[in-house]
Amino acid sequence: MIAGTVVGATAVYLWQHKPKRVETAVRPPFSQQYGPWAIVTGAARKEGIGYGFARHLAGRHLNLVLVDVLEEELAARAAELRQKYHVKVETVTLDLGKPDFLPALQAVADKLEIGLLVCNHMFTPKETLPILQMDLDTHHAMLDINARAYTTLMHGYGRQMVAQNHGGIIIVSSQAGLRGTPYTGAYSANKAFQMVLGESLWYELRNTNVDMLVLAPGLTNTQGDALADYPQIMLMEVDPVVTEATGWVGQKTSGHPRPGQ
Repeated sequence: MIAGTVVGATAVYLWQHKPKRVETAVRPPFSQQYGPWAIVTGAARKEGIGYGFARHLAGRHLNLVLVDVLEEELAARAAELRQKYHVKVETVTLDLGKPDFLPALQAVADKLEIGLLVCNHMFTPKETLPILQMDLDTHHAMLDINARAYTTLMHGYGRQMVAQNHGGIIIVSSQAGLRGTPYTGAYSANKAFQMVLGESLWYELRNTNVDMLVLAPGLTNTQGDALADYPQIMLMEVDPVVTEATGWVGQKTSGHPRPGQ
């Protein structure tokens, strides 16, 4: 009864305090709303969703700040984007698990007008052990990278976008965050944190010109041969997932792409 009362009271409060967003008849061009610069984290791996976003955004004439811990791979991705799309690309080699990572990113990004933040980075140990069998240091490392760093980035750049009166944030969560999953419970919990934080922020931003999207893909072909044993009908490809996500931002709260779409 107490829980039901709290939920009911929360619903009434949200209704009474529902922000009124003024919708324009014609949305501004993508590069105007989300440019001229975008930050993409977890962008070093060629097969990854982060680099998929980077390619797509460069193709839409956005300049990029790419963030990853893999320095050589990150430099290679930046060179590819500059050569193919003729956009400006800055790289920041950064361990997002460190509590003091933000100043190193700000040293590069503060001189730029950031119109889009794509939080895609993720730490998952090679062995996804049951919750009580995983050592506590690994749990804490996952939370530092997958929860605390997301909060830090969304808070800092979200406030900046509200002040400049345009922008967008895309959080790459997962369908694993929709429910508890035994034996990969820590991963699911991290993804659920990202999802709930992002969806809540979407509501709180409704009276601003800053858009928020939580992307929750299923199994996506980002691991090369590691996914060879999976039925191919279960796998989504990176480019369609990214294309759908950039089409949804500003239109939906969350997106759940499906295989074959």
